Amino acid sequence: MLRREFASACPELAEQPDRRTRLAEVLLNAADTGEILLPKQRRSWDRAGGAALPGFVMLAGQRQPRPPVVIAGYAWHPLLSFAAGERNRLRLESAKRINEWLKSDPDLSLIVPIKERSLEIFGDEKRLDHLRGGTTNLFGQVSLTSLGCRLCPIPLPFEAGPATARGQPILIVENNDTWASFSAWNRGAGRYAAVAYAGGGHGKSLAYDEMFIDELINRFRAEGLFYFGDLDPAGLRIASRAAERRAQRGGLPLEPAASLYAWLLNRGARTALRPNERATLADLAWLPEDLRGAVESLFADGHRIPQESLGTRVLTAGESPFHPR
Repeated sequence: MLRREFASACPELAEQPDRRTRLAEVLLNAADTGEILLPKQRRSWDRAGGAALPGFVMLAGQRQPRPPVVIAGYAWHPLLSFAAGERNRLRLESAKRINEWLKSDPDLSLIVPIKERSLEIFGDEKRLDHLRGGTTNLFGQVSLTSLGCRLCPIPLPFEAGPATARGQPILIVENNDTWASFSAWNRGAGRYAAVAYAGGGHGKSLAYDEMFIDELINRFRAEGLFYFGDLDPAGLRIASRAAERRAQRGGLPLEPAASLYAWLLNRGARTALRPNERATLADLAWLPEDLRGAVESLFADGHRIPQESLGTRVLTAGESPFHPR
């Protein structure tokens, strides 16, 4: 169709050997002036006969100028005064929605969850989450608290110990069956203020939920935080990386439940370690120094120890007088 139209418009070139090159030049010039749009993908071009020709072109319609997001002299709330210099249209539109909401003099004394506030401002419960970009500030300048809202971490499953255990450490357990056994045992033993479930290493795992750990610490006034998982490279990696993140935030340290790991080394059931599994020095360093050598030897021998070795039977029989650490 392009060739036919070109031949009709320029009949004097119909028999010229460079007519394909001339057509290509005309199309490129039309694209440069904005009259047409050329395909972007390589497969939409014919390169078999010399000068490349597009498989199709699109006529560029006249674009209607969009009205400005804000008119000259628009009044910004002091919190959003920086938006007067914003040039990104989407960010400016979002800032204006927040600005109009602030002008309504909302009650900011009650701190509400971020999605509730987002729905109130935008009619979209997720918009504020997108705007914060993984931080606690919007546009890098407006804190969530200044809009009377807060982040709500995904709850970590947990079971509280008896009232007498308030102030005792919190134990986080990697796997759900062991969590169930420790939770049931702790109801009577009162060794831990709460026993929480880390998520078994799945996608919705400890890194996803660990903000809730701080809520548990505050709720139970816990002065210690311990972790107990499988003695294998993956189990150590989950715990050591979470411990590193907590250290970077200045949170209560996540420590290994050393006596429980020692019990696994002494009496736990050894199973085969997959050939590709390796523990890094950083992950091993999370363990107490007096256990690292034994754990390295365990892995070097091609073994691992599931934490399920220390379960209901052992706990109810009182076979191991371990302490929280």
